Amino acid sequence: MTVGDCTLGASQNLLQTYLRLGLATPGAIWEREEGFDLCLGDLDHPICNFAAGLNLDPWSARRLVTIAESRPSFNVYASPGDGPEYLDELLVRAGFCHAYRLVQLVAEPPEEDSFETMDECTVGDRDAISRFMVDQFFSQRPISFRTAIAEATARATGVELYFVRDRSRIVAALMLSQAGGMLGVYNLCVAPASRGRGIGSSVVRWALGEARRRGMMATMQCEPHLETWYGSLGFQRSGWLNVYRLSKGPTSDIIDMV
Repeated sequence: MTVGDCTLGASQNLLQTYLRLGLATPGAIWEREEGFDLCLGDLDHPICNFAAGLNLDPWSARRLVTIAESRPSFNVYASPGDGPEYLDELLVRAGFCHAYRLVQLVAEPPEEDSFETMDECTVGDRDAISRFMVDQFFSQRPISFRTAIAEATARATGVELYFVRDRSRIVAALMLSQAGGMLGVYNLCVAPASRGRGIGSSVVRWALGEARRRGMMATMQCEPHLETWYGSLGFQRSGWLNVYRLSKGPTSDIIDMV
């Protein structure tokens, strides 16, 4: 399977993963409207207030603006394979701003086994691992906010959480999500005190080994400056995830962090 063959599967993996997380938040609902998938929730965060799976025209783009205007936080995610070809122009003309972009990556797992290991969360572990992830990404945010995101991550069905311990301390974690015929790697994080020891590389190699064991290609999204590092571990760019908002603001989405 080539990188091009994986593009739509990677985009579908992202959509399903975002929905799994969003629908785990309080009051969240999912709807398929004309031209887009929509998630709306009570939490003031794009984890549960977003549109994706786009196939827009001027009327559905205006409908998106109306929805976004009614929400304090709302993201529009444009993935490879979304349409039309002039999607960026259509969103900007409707009133959205291009906020930032992430690189969509795919990788064919190596044939050899990976010797790295990670522990899968049991039901009792999910709360602790979710809190660990949230603390890495949102250390400056209020405790109430971090608690809400952690609870949603722990409750989300269809996402698997894995972690690494060192002397009983959690030092790394990641989320796996199987959808679109691919294995998605999300929220990879390493504790600050444990960085620079090769743990992150080991975690990526383990994830690729897990994809091989499941007979799947792997996919993920990352910030552009990390593309070279992930490339050294076997990932290749398959496209861009472009994020739009009604006004530019800080990046603060746990689902955008890898």
